[in-house]
Amino acid sequence: MKQRVRAFTIMEVTISMLIAGLLVAITYTSYSIIVKSYRSFTAKNEDMAVLISLDHVLKRDFDRADLILRETDGFRLKNSDQVIKYTFSPDFITRIAVKMDTFKVETQELNASFENIPVGEVQVTDEESRLDDVAFTLVFQNEKIPYHYHKLYSSDNLIKRIPHAVN
Repeated sequence: MKQRVRAFTIMEVTISMLIAGLLVAITYTSYSIIVKSYRSFTAKNEDMAVLISLDHVLKRDFDRADLILRETDGFRLKNSDQVIKYTFSPDFITRIAVKMDTFKVETQELNASFENIPVGEVQVTDEESRLDDVAFTLVFQNEKIPYHYHKLYSSDNLIKRIPHAVN
């Protein structure tokens, strides 16, 4: 008498392994897409954080400055506490103060002026090198982003500039 053993056929095992393989492939592909998307999102946010940080620091330095002067490769901000220098190169901006910061951004077209008169090069005196307006362009993900900073000098600062102007 033959005794039958209950088991799966080779065809059933093959089909279940094929279905399991398809599920593993779909899961791995989904995971890869999510990881790639997350890395892209994180990289973009880190790049954007550099732009936001640069803008924040420049605004703060402009507001606190008593005098902004043109330099050959950027500009210098003076106040009663410290001197801060910004140097521009095509691939980064360097801020030199108590500590040195480097912002890895692509820069173009640094324009500086005082009372709407362009100041292109360093002049002989600080007064001739004075700036109240700085504009430049950053390239971020193949898009040009204009940055513009304007300094409103206080009346006290302007009186110190030309002392004989007061009656």
